Amino acid sequence: MDVMSSDLIPRLWGKLPAGRRGPKPALNVAQIVEAAYVIADEQGLAAVSMARVADAVGCSPMALYRHVTNKEELLVHLGDRLSADLVEPPRDLGWREGLAAWMRAQVDMAVSRPWFLDLPLASTLPGPHRLAWVDLGFHYLREVSLPPEEKLAILGIVAQYALGEARIEIEAARSTENPYASFEQMLVTYADPERFPNLMSSMASWRPAGPGEESESGDPSAFGQSLLMAGIEAHIERSSPR
Repeated sequence: MDVMSSDLIPRLWGKLPAGRRGPKPALNVAQIVEAAYVIADEQGLAAVSMARVADAVGCSPMALYRHVTNKEELLVHLGDRLSADLVEPPRDLGWREGLAAWMRAQVDMAVSRPWFLDLPLASTLPGPHRLAWVDLGFHYLREVSLPPEEKLAILGIVAQYALGEARIEIEAARSTENPYASFEQMLVTYADPERFPNLMSSMASWRPAGPGEESESGDPSAFGQSLLMAGIEAHIERSSPR
């Protein structure tokens, strides 16, 4: 972020001190963020500008700067606002089922709003909505015997996996072909066993999926999630007191 206002974090949390006495301002940060959210939903993140948002809320662009310092700050608010739309899974799930559902909710949200993946990393500051989602992740890990920094690291790894999975699902939806099936077909058709001996010897018995068929390897997404959770479970078991 090029310019970071000292008021950004207090403003993100709604903790700025009260301004001067007088009538309550007709415009506030929540209205501005909601207008930007609608623009991003309808036209993508690239369409979000201070001028477009000002037009949506019925004020001049300069009036916005009394509430947000610049577009970069607006994107921070927008990133936190996204977390408010995450669908919370049931709280009575065990840690493994809970984390899987916690991750899936993030994938579903990102797939429903692909512009989320265009947000810069600098906009992912921990606001109240984002932190509430992290808190839910800690809820699922509450009975797991790991130090807090490791629980936080696990949540970060799961969230990163969710981002990757969401990107794959978004790109797959834009494609007319199954990317996994296309990869299988490419191996069989073009890959030279002499050039790629280890890969091709391992894949020798692999029958590529035909049109409308599911790969013999099953759902790559489900397999990846199962592998991730198995790794977390193995770490928990190794770290548990004997």
